[in-house]
Amino acid sequence: MNFGSIGGTNSIQYLVDQYMAIESRPKDKLVQQQKALEKKKSIFSELDSKLSALKTKLEYLTDAVSLPFQAKIAQSSDDNKVGVTVQNSAVKGNHTLVVQQLARSDTRVSNQFSDSGTDFSSFTSDQTFTIQVAHPTDTDANNRVDISVTVSADTFSKNNDEVLQDIAQAINDAMASAAADGTITSDEMAQASIITEQNGVSRLVLTSGQTGYTNRLSFGSSSLLDTLNINNNAQTSGTTGGYVYNVGTSASDSALNSVFVLDGMTMYRDSNKIDDAYEGITFELKDTFSQEVTVSVDADIDSVKKDVQDFIDKYNEVIDYLTKNARINSVTYEKGALQEDTVYSSMISDLRGLVSESVDTAASDNYKLLYSIGIEADQSGKLSIKDESKLTNALQANPAYVEDLFTSDDGVANKVKDYIDRFVKIGGTIDSSKKLIDEQIKGLDDRINYMNELLDKKEKQYYEEFTKIQKTMYTLQNQQAFFSQFFNMGGNAS
Repeated sequence: MNFGSIGGTNSIQYLVDQYMAIESRPKDKLVQQQKALEKKKSIFSELDSKLSALKTKLEYLTDAVSLPFQAKIAQSSDDNKVGVTVQNSAVKGNHTLVVQQLARSDTRVSNQFSDSGTDFSSFTSDQTFTIQVAHPTDTDANNRVDISVTVSADTFSKNNDEVLQDIAQAINDAMASAAADGTITSDEMAQASIITEQNGVSRLVLTSGQTGYTNRLSFGSSSLLDTLNINNNAQTSGTTGGYVYNVGTSASDSALNSVFVLDGMTMYRDSNKIDDAYEGITFELKDTFSQEVTVSVDADIDSVKKDVQDFIDKYNEVIDYLTKNARINSVTYEKGALQEDTVYSSMISDLRGLVSESVDTAASDNYKLLYSIGIEADQSGKLSIKDESKLTNALQANPAYVEDLFTSDDGVANKVKDYIDRFVKIGGTIDSSKKLIDEQIKGLDDRINYMNELLDKKEKQYYEEFTKIQKTMYTLQNQQAFFSQFFNMGGNAS
């Protein structure tokens, strides 16, 4: 190093930076090791994410409730009359329907009242009555509860229009309060309103929260209800109150229930949405009709194919990621970050073995390998549907053949899921690997912090040493200038 070049503060800084760059090399190596560990941890996190996505798909494929391999599709010959939706638990087949009556809400109306009249002025005290609504429970499907309604005395000094409005409000408030405290549910609340049939003439209208005979309305005895005549056990006619639709005495004679013929059997339901006739099938009755509508339920082969392809895609994403990070690059010969860890470098061969093994618990001897449904692996271990006709034929013959390959005791989905679980579960292999890296990073942090303290002291030492050198050089330069001037003066005197 040429100390003669030291000529100021900038020069000292330059020299200190050069020396500190050399002194910092051991610390820089530690920093690089730390960055490599952080990158490796990130790779573990991404691998965990891809494995977890594959595991989630496998859990869905093996779910005993979802039954994805039993996927069904349904179609109605007339969607305007009957809609249909199906769950995978439905059985294939055709069904016929004729709808004779749609379900309705129980609707009650009062007598007609002149808006300006005072028909309620004879009531001088608070009036309380009960409206009974359905509230089925797990133990009693026919359970009913009484909702108490109170109308204050000052209401009855008003004209009929105002009295009806106050009564409607009192009913709605009582229903809302019952729903709020859990006595009934919000969809069981009866609703009161006012209808104006012509100018100056109105009625009180009360409607059940849900359709059907089970959800009919009933009333306790009350002078106010008698005056309203909304509790009249007869059909409304002219200006007289009563029910709009015949309530009847049972499901079979009530105008509130839907009445339909399903596969030749006459049935009655509270709703127009029928989900309890056949397991997994929901019929939506939209209109009445006498000519049969056909509803067909069939296997949804396209849905199963999509699920199988989704499994393949997620499996291949794992293989691609492991190939990149747990193998040697075949072009650059660069080692992947996980290549030297045999637990991860062997995952590709482990997975290949699991998906290529025979499934001994499969029911059909013809379908014990993924190959038998057209799925094959290439040289890299990635899967694909090489022969789609094999998969289609298996599904058309019996979806259980494909299901067994994946979901039986030693099925592909169960084996791969169990294998993956040991890596992705809390406290599993990947968690342990990341924990070890965290400990290594912390150890490097401690070493780097210690070295930073040493380097700070070293930097301060270099500043002090170079400053002393600089001062010495300034002194020598001044002496040299003095002697030069002295000798020049002596030479001039001679």
